[in-house]
Amino acid sequence: MPSVSHRRIVAIDLDDTLSHTIEALAAWHNDTYETNLKHSDFHTQNLWEVWGGSREEACQKVREFYTSKHFLDLQPINDYALESLRMLKRRRFSLVIVTSRQQLVAEETKRWVDKCYPGVFDSIYFCNLYLTHAEQQDLISKPKSAILREINAELLVEDSLEHALECAQVGVPVLLFDREGSYGWNHINIEGKGPQESDAMILPRNVTRIKTWKQVIAHFPKPASPLRFCWVPSDFVNSDDESDDLDTVNVDDMSDDEQYGSEGGDEWAKPNSRELIWA
Repeated sequence: MPSVSHRRIVAIDLDDTLSHTIEALAAWHNDTYETNLKHSDFHTQNLWEVWGGSREEACQKVREFYTSKHFLDLQPINDYALESLRMLKRRRFSLVIVTSRQQLVAEETKRWVDKCYPGVFDSIYFCNLYLTHAEQQDLISKPKSAILREINAELLVEDSLEHALECAQVGVPVLLFDREGSYGWNHINIEGKGPQESDAMILPRNVTRIKTWKQVIAHFPKPASPLRFCWVPSDFVNSDDESDDLDTVNVDDMSDDEQYGSEGGDEWAKPNSRELIWA
């Protein structure tokens, strides 16, 4: 495991949090197997329950997808994601990706991240989840919650309800990304008796549903402005007088400048719907 940054670490999921993976996967499956899958058909991330077959067959299909043009040409989510991440980067957070993907696509993943999110992320952690039987002989899987604890991540942005609940259980606050309310796979209730309306779901106190990347950045406190004093003339003076007296005006408000350059605040902003609870 790489050395842990001394800066505050924010972990970001990759597929369907940073990229339109399900849309590309559905398009690939339709082209390859002459199906008619739509984004709305993916009510679960257990893909074998969406297109049929066994879990092993679904894993093999995903390996085929990895070699396709659909995978290599994944589109990034253009919902203020890059701008939000750059804002956090300027505020000296350490941003890392924690993905369920397998290390066998590490090079392709790195190239895609460098292309679509240049200069944003410090590391990519592969969990090696959803391995085939053969891969289980050589690769080691690790749950996201374990990786987050090892790297001391303070927050996770994640689209999977399963992973969100797992990480929340070990004390990591989670922003559950549900883009425009369209992610059916995180609309099931905690007991798995879904689907249901997302707004009606009861989530743990340290899991907060968000629907845009602008809502993500809203959960971070705006840093204090470095500007503290404004100087103004104390009274009218003669232009020949070189010893003009100046009064000061104290400025205590937070900055409205979005070009944040100061360190991150000491605590997270409180979301509108619930407070993020720390372990």
